[in-house]
Amino acid sequence: MRHSAFAACTAVFAGVAVVLFLGAGSTRAHTVKYSDDGREWASTLRSAFFDNDIRWVPGDARESQFHVFNDTDRDGRLWLTFDSDNPAFLRSLSVSIGGGELAESCAWIDLAAGQKKRIDATITMAEAAGNDTRSSSAAVGLVVQWDNSNRAECPESS
Repeated sequence: MRHSAFAACTAVFAGVAVVLFLGAGSTRAHTVKYSDDGREWASTLRSAFFDNDIRWVPGDARESQFHVFNDTDRDGRLWLTFDSDNPAFLRSLSVSIGGGELAESCAWIDLAAGQKKRIDATITMAEAAGNDTRSSSAAVGLVVQWDNSNRAECPESS
């Protein structure tokens, strides 16, 4: 009797192991990836878009390029928004993406599942930027966010 119980337990264990191995599928992670050069991909961008010591003057525009790879099975949207410790700078800067869509405080571009795309981002300071931007300093960050919902409103930057 003990032998048949041992054989039954062994058979159940082997069956569970086979199911687990078959159900595991591919171990390749499908995520959105970024690149500075379009050849080496990572889960985050490796370098800053702009030097931290930029002096912004009303009317200035600066450009930056990077690549994005939607290595998922769902279409999605890449958002660019600003974050700053100085509200005056946030109000005076705008961002655009070549071939993308614009809103008041952000820009976005749609990417199909499996699509790779070079992103040309331009940041512009308004000609009419107030005096409060001319004599102050600010930490300004360009925030890159991925969204699979394709919602129409700009995401909240964190």
